Amino acid sequence: MKKVLRIIISCVFILFIVKGIFAQPVEGKKFEFSTSASMWNVKFEGDPDSETVFNIPLRIGFYLFKGLEIEPEVFLTLPEDGEETGILVLGNLAYNFKATDHVNLFILGGLGFGNSVQSFGIAWDYDESISVLNFGGGIKYLIGNSAALRLEYRFTSYSVDGDHHRTDNNLYLGVSLFF
Repeated sequence: MKKVLRIIISCVFILFIVKGIFAQPVEGKKFEFSTSASMWNVKFEGDPDSETVFNIPLRIGFYLFKGLEIEPEVFLTLPEDGEETGILVLGNLAYNFKATDHVNLFILGGLGFGNSVQSFGIAWDYDESISVLNFGGGIKYLIGNSAALRLEYRFTSYSVDGDHHRTDNNLYLGVSLFF
């Protein structure tokens, strides 16, 4: 995965130097609502096995200046019995690079906190002090002037009460709506 991340970062850097264009995906639109579906791999420290997880985050982005975007994100885990609801809130900072008329690349990084780690529709480590660090990049393919298909990779590291707990490598596929 480190090699894939290096390739993505190198491509974004090359486009930045060659093209030098930073832009909002859709001119005149300041907000972006997006959601994605993700299947990702979970591996705990000291455990030789890994597990596959399905998750759906919700994001509302606001463009501060040209391609610079603040993108808050919320993960909720609501178990069937109504107990031990898990909440994880992230604040991401993203930068968009215009590659072609319909394609924008972006990089992002962020921090977050919550009361649990969400996986498989249950709240793991409920009632813990969870902190999160993530970074990644992706591509948005514009459809008209108000929507885009979104594909992104993210590396996420969770800490419980200050001690490293788990690391995820996520690939998200979703949609964005601009308004």
